[in-house]
Formats: sequence, structure tokens, C-alpha cells
Amino acid sequence: MNNKRIILFLISTLTACEYSNSTRVCNHTRNEATLKLTFDTLVMNTWSGGMLKKNLTATFQNWGENLIPLDIDTVNYYAKFLIKPRVCGKIEGGMNRRPNFNFFKEIEIISEFDTIRLRTRAEMRKAFNTDRENPDYFFDLLLQEKTDR
Repeated sequence: MNNKRIILFLISTLTACEYSNSTRVCNHTRNEATLKLTFDTLVMNTWSGGMLKKNLTATFQNWGENLIPLDIDTVNYYAKFLIKPRVCGKIEGGMNRRPNFNFFKEIEIISEFDTIRLRTRAEMRKAFNTDRENPDYFFDLLLQEKTDR
């Protein structure tokens, strides 16, 4: 019994220092938005011996109901999602790391107010503010309604 407590304590202590990061597109508008992810074919084909088509589909469908799949093309490696109003949809994440966007060739977000196209990993890092000093928790790209001033 004491061994189990010691092991549980050690596991809790070691994992308590870990934090996870989520890279999210947040739709802070009253209307739906469309997210199109174009994947880097070379990376997708070489990652873990080639990402299986079913895994590409399952990865994004398992991240909750905030990203609603509209079209997932496992031949040309792109996926299109609907983002509900006033929610965030997770597109990447991991333990103790900043987003690297290795899987993405392009990210496009279309809303009633704007269209954002991120065509390089440098543009993605800048848009999601990944170089900030504190890398904890969320890296969000916020869609907001334009206000007249």
C-alpha cells in the first residue's frame, strides 16, 4: 500500500509541472465563420510513416463540437470547418511547447467581417503570437466584429 502511495505521489509531482498549450481560432462574433486548413502533404506523408486518412479525419472531429467538419479531403489534404459564434476551435496543441504549425501549409479563416490567409509558418506564428514571453496555455487568433467609431 505504501508503494502505491509513493508512486502516486511521484507521478503527481512530476506531471504537476507540465502544462499544455492549445492553439485555437476564436470566433468572437455573432455569426459563423469558416476555417480551411491546408496540410503540408510532404509532412503528412512522412509523419509517423504517413498519417492515415482515418487519423486525419478523426483528429479534428474528436476536438469537440466547436469545429464542425464541412469537408475533409484526405487525398489533397485539406479540411474545412464551421466555427460556431462565440466559441474557440482547437487546431493544435501539446505538452510544454509552443505551436509549430508543422502540419499546416496554409490556414484560411473566412468571416462576415474579414478573410485571413496565413500562407507561411512565420505568418502563423505571428498571428497566433507564439513568440510571446509566457508560453502558457492558449495561443488564440481572435475573430472580432468591426465596430464603427
